[in-house]
Amino acid sequence: MKTYPIFDKIPLVLVVDDDRAMRGLLKVAIESQGYQVIDAKNGEECLNKYGQFQPDMVLLDAIMPDMDGFTCCQQLRSLPDTHYLPILMITALDDQESIERAFAVGATDYITKPIYWTVLSQRVNYLLSTSQALKQLDHLKLQGDRQEKWQQLSQKMTQKLQHPFEIKSLLKDSLGELRNLVDAERVGLYQGQGSLVVEIIKKGYPSVKSLSWDKITLFENYRTSYQNDEMVIIELSESLNLPGDALECFEQLTIQTAMMLPILKEGEIWGILWIHHCQNTYIWESWEKERLSCVADLLAIAVSVIDFRSR
Repeated sequence: MKTYPIFDKIPLVLVVDDDRAMRGLLKVAIESQGYQVIDAKNGEECLNKYGQFQPDMVLLDAIMPDMDGFTCCQQLRSLPDTHYLPILMITALDDQESIERAFAVGATDYITKPIYWTVLSQRVNYLLSTSQALKQLDHLKLQGDRQEKWQQLSQKMTQKLQHPFEIKSLLKDSLGELRNLVDAERVGLYQGQGSLVVEIIKKGYPSVKSLSWDKITLFENYRTSYQNDEMVIIELSESLNLPGDALECFEQLTIQTAMMLPILKEGEIWGILWIHHCQNTYIWESWEKERLSCVADLLAIAVSVIDFRSR
C-alpha cells in the first residue's frame, strides 16, 4: 500500500549499507511503502550512484569500511543541489557524540539499530514529503520573482511607448532584458522577408546575420502557425520533420530550444521574434508564454507607432 503523499514522480531512495542482508531488508521495507529503491554497498558506490540516478533520499549506514557514512554524507552535501536531499543515517551507535557528528556532516535525521520498521517507514515518509514541500516552496518563490521581472519588463516598455522614443534603442533594451530574463544565448527580431532588425547575443555565441530569413524563422514550414499568431517552439532533441539544411543550420548554431513568435501589425506578419537556448533545453511554462505574448504585442505597438510617425 502506498502511504506517501502525492509526488510528481515516485520517489527513488538510495540504500547504502555494507551488510548485504541489511540492504535487502531495508529495500523490502521501503518498497512496501511504494517507493523505488536502488542500493550501494559502500560510500564510493553511493557517490557514484547518486551522480548517476539523482535519488530523492539516501539511507546511509554510518559504520562501513574504507569510507564511512559520516565521510560519505559530508561528500554528498558538497555536491550541487543537495540542500534539500534527505539523508537518514542508520547505525548501531547511539551515543551523543555520534549523533552530533552525524548532524555536523549534514545528516537530516538519525535512526539507530536495531531498526523499528514502523518508525523507519514513518521517518522516510516524513522526510520525503518535507523535502518535496521545501522544493515546491522554492519553485513558487522563484516563479514569483520571475513573474515580477516579466511585469517590470512590460511596464518599462509601456512607459517608453508613452513618450517619444527611438525604435532601435527600445528594441535593443527590451530584447536585452528579455534575453537575461529567460537566460537565453541569443534573441533577435527579423522583419518580414527582410533584414535582421536587432540581435542580442551572449558572448561567445555566433550571430545569425549571415543567415536568411527562412532559415532562422523556418517561415515556409510554419507559415500557417505564424499567420494564426501562434508561438512555435522547437526542441532539437526531438525528431523533427525539417529540411536537412535547416536542421544543419540549427545544429551549427548549437540550438537546443528555439522559440519563434510572430509580430503582427494590422493582422499581417510584420516580423518574427526568436529566442535561442543553446546550453540547455528550455521549458516554456504556460504563464511565461502569456507574458511573452504581451511583450510581442508591445513590440507590435512600437512598430505601428513608428510607421504612423513616418507617414
